[in-house]
Amino acid sequence: MIVPVLKRILLRGEPEKYDDFVLPASADIGSDNVEGVDYFYFRIMTPKKLLSILEQDKVVDGRATFIVNEFDLSLVEIEINKILQDCIRPTWDEVAKAINRHLNWEYDHIQYETLEEAKERLNKDK
Repeated sequence: MIVPVLKRILLRGEPEKYDDFVLPASADIGSDNVEGVDYFYFRIMTPKKLLSILEQDKVVDGRATFIVNEFDLSLVEIEINKILQDCIRPTWDEVAKAINRHLNWEYDHIQYETLEEAKERLNKDK
């Protein structure tokens, strides 16, 4: 089984106010025995910021969003690790798709084709 591991969280900036912000971030997630990682994107937001966004936009898509009372990256890290414990699967593709239910995977909506599929598609277009 492939056990996903959170290797790093990258924040895109710093909150100006610790109780009123939205901050984009990414999680570098891989497995213990592999050097590489895939990127999973999310945002960290406070209830105050959520309310101000709702006043303007009327609706917010909550996927890949962590709502915190104030900025504390350790709480987000704990929550991501809880998610990862629920995403242990036989293959990395299955792991990444399971994580993608919670965070936005860099390869979401990308579908690769085999060499045979590409040849077949090219021959159909002739």
